[in-house]
Amino acid sequence: MRIDVNNYPEWFWIHGLHDAHILEVTVKEAFDVKNDNKFFDKNCMILQIDGKGAMYEQDITEIRFYNFKILSENFDLNDLRKGWWISDSLEFNDDRYFLDLDFQTKKCKDRNLKLRFQRAEVLRK
Repeated sequence: MRIDVNNYPEWFWIHGLHDAHILEVTVKEAFDVKNDNKFFDKNCMILQIDGKGAMYEQDITEIRFYNFKILSENFDLNDLRKGWWISDSLEFNDDRYFLDLDFQTKKCKDRNLKLRFQRAEVLRK
């Protein structure tokens, strides 16, 4: 179910990240979050972002997707590295978020990432 504009989670980049630069992608497996013991996270995808070139949300430096699964077939995480954020949409269903992200690779190829995750954190300047 697509999330209504008035009900986005507090961490979401409501105004968009168009033209933000994705600097790095890191995946961590099977770790326990130290600052909040009520969650056990089996994995985490971390996107380091340079938002200086973004049209709106220029203060975002990092996005963390916990308990994620890549739903795109044959997706290579290396395509995200040094890529450019184009657009996205967020849905929520069965206690999971679904992110549909369009981006451009460093070689100027348009790509799409479909990602399912349980929760997210966004770090801002």
